[in-house]
Amino acid sequence: MSRASEEPIRIFIGVDETQRIPAKLFERSVRLCTDAPVIFDRMEEVTWPYPKDKKNFPGTNFSFHRFDIPKRAGYRGRALYVDADMLVLKDIRDLWNTRMNGAAALCASSSDPKKRRQLSVLLLDCAQLDWDVEKIITEGLDAGKYTYDELLYNLANEPAGRLRESLPPQWNSLDKLEPGKTNLIHYTDLEKQPWLSARHRFGWLWLEHLRDALREGVVTRAEVEEAQAKGWARPSLLRVLDIPRPLWRFYEKTISRRIDKGFVPHQELRGKIEEARKSSATGK
Repeated sequence: MSRASEEPIRIFIGVDETQRIPAKLFERSVRLCTDAPVIFDRMEEVTWPYPKDKKNFPGTNFSFHRFDIPKRAGYRGRALYVDADMLVLKDIRDLWNTRMNGAAALCASSSDPKKRRQLSVLLLDCAQLDWDVEKIITEGLDAGKYTYDELLYNLANEPAGRLRESLPPQWNSLDKLEPGKTNLIHYTDLEKQPWLSARHRFGWLWLEHLRDALREGVVTRAEVEEAQAKGWARPSLLRVLDIPRPLWRFYEKTISRRIDKGFVPHQELRGKIEEARKSSATGK
């Protein structure tokens, strides 16, 4: 099939304002690996009511965004959901063209036996999914039909059998990079994500993508500086990029960690969750 005759690959990214730079790097990584037409949707304007019970509070500001995808896609065709904290290393059309064999949604089994399955990469048949994000929260979570964990890890809003683990785990490799095998690396450790910490084992790969994106103008230094000023990126991020690549490992292990001392990742998210907990407790 020629590129001109291909239907666009529709990728919906779970992102908020704090992860716009990671989202840009994800999009760039996709385009580097494919010549297929791709349409990205970051869904930043999606809104939903906070669950009433604090046990159902979301883990991120965009956890529920994926449930708005079928509606945004017009309840037709395929759609791919991903988190922003990822990089693609292979042609995304290989994932996009996975046979669904009647399933409404496909996910991958966990690439790490110590971690449970994650629905952070989802291939959806939107024609089969009549999702409404507000109803999923108010008529599902708030009504006690399922919990947040059951929804986000098992797709409990759908009947059994509609979600299948048919995607290769290489398409959602959790904090692991195996050359020639990993198709998508997912920086899922919230305390060590490369834009927030110098301690991720494979943070160098993300830094290389950021360095190249800065050179190309995909990301600007002003954007990174703004993210640093707002606490969305670590203080050392630009400094490490200003030194030669062969020195990164030493710099990250020594100087970056000293510069970042006292920096607390995800302060804004922690604040929103705490605010929601207080509102839930007072009934406001």
